[in-house]
Amino acid sequence: MRILVLGGSGYLGRHVAERLRALPGAHVLAAGRSATADHAVDLAADRPDRLARTLAAAAPDAVVN
Repeated sequence: MRILVLGGSGYLGRHVAERLRALPGAHVLAAGRSATADHAVDLAADRPDRLARTLAAAAPDAVVN
């Protein structure tokens, strides 16, 4: 299962992503403003179409926000 964690490179998101990675079969992707994020997303500044393109590119089965 592919899981995209919005804010996954931030303090709380890193902890959530770490727990999710412990699940069998979970492939966790981080989306956020940090350079370490798998997908660059800024929910405060990005337009909805950019977020839609990011979601399409990540192709997650689930999104955690």
